[in-house]
Amino acid sequence: MGQHYLQQKNDTLSIHEALEIIRENLPRATSESLFLEKAIGRYLAEDIYAPEPSPRYTNSAMDGFAVRWQDILAVTEDHSVALRVIGESQAGDQFAGIVGAGEAVRISTGAVLADGCDTVVRVEDTEEKDGSIHIKHVRAQGQDIRHRGEEFEQGELLLSRGARVNAAAAALLAGAGVAKLNVYKPCRVAILVTGSELVSVGEEIADDQIRDSNMIMLKAALQEAGAEVVRSIRVTDDALATQRAIEETVADIVICSGGISVGRHDHVKKAAVDCGYTPLFWRILQKPGKPLYFARKGDMLLFGLPGNPVSAFMCFTHYVKPLIAALNGVAFGWPMISAEASDDIANQGKRPNMVRVKLQWRPNSGYSISHAARQGSHMLTSLTRADGYIILQPGQVVGRGERIDVYRYEFLREPI
Repeated sequence: MGQHYLQQKNDTLSIHEALEIIRENLPRATSESLFLEKAIGRYLAEDIYAPEPSPRYTNSAMDGFAVRWQDILAVTEDHSVALRVIGESQAGDQFAGIVGAGEAVRISTGAVLADGCDTVVRVEDTEEKDGSIHIKHVRAQGQDIRHRGEEFEQGELLLSRGARVNAAAAALLAGAGVAKLNVYKPCRVAILVTGSELVSVGEEIADDQIRDSNMIMLKAALQEAGAEVVRSIRVTDDALATQRAIEETVADIVICSGGISVGRHDHVKKAAVDCGYTPLFWRILQKPGKPLYFARKGDMLLFGLPGNPVSAFMCFTHYVKPLIAALNGVAFGWPMISAEASDDIANQGKRPNMVRVKLQWRPNSGYSISHAARQGSHMLTSLTRADGYIILQPGQVVGRGERIDVYRYEFLREPI
């Protein structure tokens, strides 16, 4: 992995500097070979080339009759041509003979085009009389035929490395006969939520306790990001307990929530060092989530997120999520769109601010954004009532009508 940067005692990194350190310390993504059905939802670790053409054989695009063009040249609006039906070609049961002069073969959609034929006439353009088929209307030679390899030929690139095996991709691969493929293994993540004051939802709660929202939030966020949660525990604010929890945890990424500030009961940073982790940074010039901690031990990475739930979510979204994407085979980055401010949005603070915003769709004009209410780092409604965030520098104002890049949340609802 990348550079061995150790943040000095009084350093406060910029957002860009912190991201560069994360990028330079990315573990190598690993892959495995899976059968197609097991690979759904994963990302390809290889380019996929067609093992056979599509269609595999020339076939009919319609129900009708396979004919020879020279036999129906005389068809006009006032004159039909009669042909003798000598058999049928069904999907999965092709006609075995050769069609000669004055003959036709009944054919189903998807059935092999009979030898000797070069055109399909639709059922509705014909009339059956006295054992013959009367062709009443034709458009062009070769009509309603799907030719072998017209979609793609054998050896043609179907999907590139990094493509997600979604429903459409799975259908394409199955139709092309790709039964097994190499996909990236999901990133394995452990969650350690610190805090003696925390209780789970549904448990009895005392006046001086807090319900733990970070555990469920991080589990949900990791699931949405395509990671595999291999461990999730709550740890009391005890130095030995914190060290033991970190020491016993093996994962690609360890995420600790809380315990990374400078209080007497914040033990994560020291515990991580005692367990062999090398600190890479702590403290970023941003709001919310200034005390973000990042360390590594071999191929394992550890993030210490703030305890405030909004700060934890924002740090996860901006720093951890793109890293998980990279380990899953996707480019390091975020889902983003450009939107126009419906009113002035300003950062009057002294730090770059990740301002939560609400997106609104305007037909024929695209998205606009407005400032989401209640931006406090302890207020989860600032997330549920927002669709993403923008990053504003100190003193920066996005004026009404000005466009700016918006970092989208996955739960953005598209307009109906």
